[in-house]
Amino acid sequence: MARRPVNPPADGWSLTLPPRLWNDLSRHLFRADGDEHGAVILAGQADGPRGQRLLARELLIARDGEDYVPGETGYRALSPTFVRDAIVRARDEQLAYLAVHCHFGLDNVQFSRVDLASHERGYPTLQQISDQIVGGLVLTPHAVAGDLWLSDGTRAPLAETVIPAGNLRRLRPNPARPTASDPLWDRQARLLGDRGQETLTHLRVAVVGLGGVGSVLVEELARLGAGELVLIDSETVDATNLPRLIAAERGDVDKPKTELAARNAMRANPQIRLVTVPRRVEHPEALRELVQCDWIFLAADSHAARHWVNAAVHEYLIPATQVGVKIPVTGDGEIGQIHTATRLIAPGVGCLWCNQLIDRTELAIEMHPDAEREQARYIPGIPAPSVMPLNTLAASEALTHFLLASASLHEDDDDLGSVIHRPRIRERHLQDARQDSGCRWCTPTGNLGRGANGELAIRHATNMRS
Repeated sequence: MARRPVNPPADGWSLTLPPRLWNDLSRHLFRADGDEHGAVILAGQADGPRGQRLLARELLIARDGEDYVPGETGYRALSPTFVRDAIVRARDEQLAYLAVHCHFGLDNVQFSRVDLASHERGYPTLQQISDQIVGGLVLTPHAVAGDLWLSDGTRAPLAETVIPAGNLRRLRPNPARPTASDPLWDRQARLLGDRGQETLTHLRVAVVGLGGVGSVLVEELARLGAGELVLIDSETVDATNLPRLIAAERGDVDKPKTELAARNAMRANPQIRLVTVPRRVEHPEALRELVQCDWIFLAADSHAARHWVNAAVHEYLIPATQVGVKIPVTGDGEIGQIHTATRLIAPGVGCLWCNQLIDRTELAIEMHPDAEREQARYIPGIPAPSVMPLNTLAASEALTHFLLASASLHEDDDDLGSVIHRPRIRERHLQDARQDSGCRWCTPTGNLGRGANGELAIRHATNMRS
């Protein structure tokens, strides 16, 4: 496959489009007729790692000839009725209103003078109606430009549009200028390209759970050149952890796992930036850092960790990978079918609740303090088997996908399947996520793209007031 333009992350306002919304928009705009088509995107808002983020929540398709009609001063325009209905929705749901249309071209795009004049005529009125951000987007298949009219009366360009699909695509008005990567990364850049390697140095990546799998993830992310790691784990090192934690020493027993992970990351890459959060993932400090990342690795096996990471993925449109190893052992010591799982959790695409990977009863128990948690269980928790080779197998699968996605090297943007590996029978297969209609988390009727108005933000604000 020919290498497509790769844009490293940009500072400023960004827009994230869930992969299915992007596919629907692309099919509508980029048709064989070569004509201009239109739509409106309703979007939430949140802080991001490099600026403010707009989070596309819903796509309103403008039907040709009814909602997208010949314009009085330009070629085409959204009909007054369509605009009225959309801006009222934006006002009532506290969402940004983004009018969308397409231009000819591929890797470069800009607004015409007619486009900008129409913004200046219409957007001040729309902003008065909605009291939210309003703006316009113009797209080609590989480029997006945006003109945002902000709530404080200022105006800003859209720095980039992100599509977290099989490839983590970043679309701009023009491709980023090529830069030579540090010679340190020469062997990697020969695969990723200089821009792909530069992308890694700008990414903010969270690792939730710093045990056997998380330890490997941190080590490899640091050596790949990831720019910043957010390390989240409330536990300390136990003597039985030592064989599975990278570079662990006997003197590390009883130290926070975050401390050990940070030490290893700095040893592997002295330039890396680190944020350590020795808390459970549902703690406000952990959630605040989690939702300002570009990617999340979930290496903790608790149902509470799954729930809160799942919420962050879909409310804030942040892609994540759940990484786990299952070694079933019966009471008499018989070993069952071992499997490793590397599950891509893509925003708006079949969440962990839809796929029955979160147990409501276990979640309720795990949300209590440690002592109460053990008392609530009829059978005390028994440590599960864990060995480094299987942890490494799962972690490497997850990191390989992340690496190729960040450099847009996957051949299929729509491949969002999870990888299940059964090493005892040497089988490996893909598993597509299922989605429940009306899911509370991963559909537009629920929390998808809610950002600062979603349940995570409300929980954080309530905890801060408490």
